[in-house]
Amino acid sequence: MRLFVPICLVAFLAALFTAVSAAAELSPKAIEYLKEIGVDPESPPVKAVADDVVPDRQGKPVNLDELGRHKNAFGIRRFIATRNFLRAYQVDPNTRIPLADDYEASFLTAEEKAIVRPAFRKAGDELYLNSMKQTK
Repeated sequence: MRLFVPICLVAFLAALFTAVSAAAELSPKAIEYLKEIGVDPESPPVKAVADDVVPDRQGKPVNLDELGRHKNAFGIRRFIATRNFLRAYQVDPNTRIPLADDYEASFLTAEEKAIVRPAFRKAGDELYLNSMKQTK
C-alpha cells in the first residue's frame, strides 16, 4: 500500500508530461492566418483538432498548422469540420453529417472513413425516402 500512492503519482505525472509535450502548438503564422479568416484559434473546435495529422492524397502529413501556414482557408474550414464530425460521430452515431462544402473525406484515414460510412448510408437512405414521398 505504501508504494501504491507514489506509483500512482509517478504514473499521473508521466501521463501529464506526455499529454503536454504531445500537444501541438499552432505556429504564429498559422494563428495569424486563422484570425485573418475569422477562425478563433482558441475555440474548442480548433483546439480539438490542433493535434490531428492525416496523410494527404500523396501520403504527406497534413495538419491544421500546415494548412494555416499555406493560407488554405477552404482547407482549414473543411479540416476543422471533418475532424470534429468524426469525433462527434464516434460519441453519437446519430450525429448529422456536415454540409458538402464543409466536409472533405481526404482529411480522414481509411479506418476513420470506415467508421463514418454508416452515417453517409443513413443520409442516402433518408434522401431516397424523401424523394419517394415527393413523387407520390
